[in-house]
Amino acid sequence: MSGAWSCPHDANGICQRVQGAVCDPGMRGCELEGKVRFANESRNTARKPVKPPPAVEPEAEPPARPTPRRRLPF
Repeated sequence: MSGAWSCPHDANGICQRVQGAVCDPGMRGCELEGKVRFANESRNTARKPVKPPPAVEPEAEPPARPTPRRRLPF
């Protein structure tokens, strides 16, 4: 039997239940902790939540010079 599952607290890989941690089903503070058994035995142990790496901000472009005012010939 196979099935697809998605955590309702996962928002783009960030857990909303464990504030700011990388979503890892079964970690401490997770709704699934101690309630389910995973096929992978290493996931059945209590794991600490891990903070995601800081987001890389794109470099800001220097402000554009204002366009020069057009001078009239008179």
